[in-house]
Amino acid sequence: MNYSDFKENDAWVIFRLDTRVKDQPVDIFLLMDLPSGIILGFESILGLTLNPEETQKLLQGGRDQKGRWPRRVLIGKGDPSEKTIQTALSSYGVKLDSVVRGQLEPLIAPVKESYGQHFYSPSSFASVALRDNVTEEERESAQQFMPDSYDPCSCGSGKKFKFCCKPIIGEIISAMAAAELGHFTEALDWMKKAAAIAGETAEVLCRYTVVYSFTDRKKSDEYLKRSLQVNPNHPRANYLRGILLKEKGDLKGAVQAYETALSNYPATDKYHLNEVLVNLGSAHFDLGKIREAKAAWEKALTLRSSGRT
Repeated sequence: MNYSDFKENDAWVIFRLDTRVKDQPVDIFLLMDLPSGIILGFESILGLTLNPEETQKLLQGGRDQKGRWPRRVLIGKGDPSEKTIQTALSSYGVKLDSVVRGQLEPLIAPVKESYGQHFYSPSSFASVALRDNVTEEERESAQQFMPDSYDPCSCGSGKKFKFCCKPIIGEIISAMAAAELGHFTEALDWMKKAAAIAGETAEVLCRYTVVYSFTDRKKSDEYLKRSLQVNPNHPRANYLRGILLKEKGDLKGAVQAYETALSNYPATDKYHLNEVLVNLGSAHFDLGKIREAKAAWEKALTLRSSGRT
């Protein structure tokens, strides 16, 4: 979907950019005209969805600027504000088209490019917490495990990502990237910032486990133990536990840990589910359970090919 697919007064698009204000997650809803790409208005919210008054203000502002209503308005499929916007538009005789989020990317990419250093985005990662010199490859890698704001959080808490681990996702990603590059002091500095924001949650402790795994196995094991004490069902901690058990030759224990991780990662987190299934298949294979290994690997391939919508 590109700008050239639209005619004058054919459509508007409503999309979200995310940021933090005084450590509070804030959504910025923008209304953009197509095919001009002109921003007609915006509304910022602290809650889960636009309320009817905010929706009316956003839409009426666009109408005042353009002097007419478009034939239709596009929005990302599954957005929590979809019903509120649809109700408002129906009173004006305007159609709301729910579109798979990835299809909107070419339309909103210029806005995210302009404001990416200030905002998170629901479908691609751009955060003030990432280094200014981050490469496109690193950004794409981060995108793979960046949930949408309203997806269940990957830590398995059952909360929406926006209201759980999102406030520290920039610090977490930066810590992981620094650790991979061997910059352990920098990685620990990022983790201290994450802990200052969120406290010693199971997710924070688990990420300390990863950082220390490069330099101090004893400390890494201690942090993993603490993470599982805070939340015995934390999916990432159980995944890491599975790896350690497999290294020690406890294949049955590894299988159990991987299965715990699988049962606690949300279904929307295809990246991490794929990761666990690949390792589960390897553990089954080493146990001589070829059928179980094949089933796990086939599920992993299915998740990998399906991607995120």
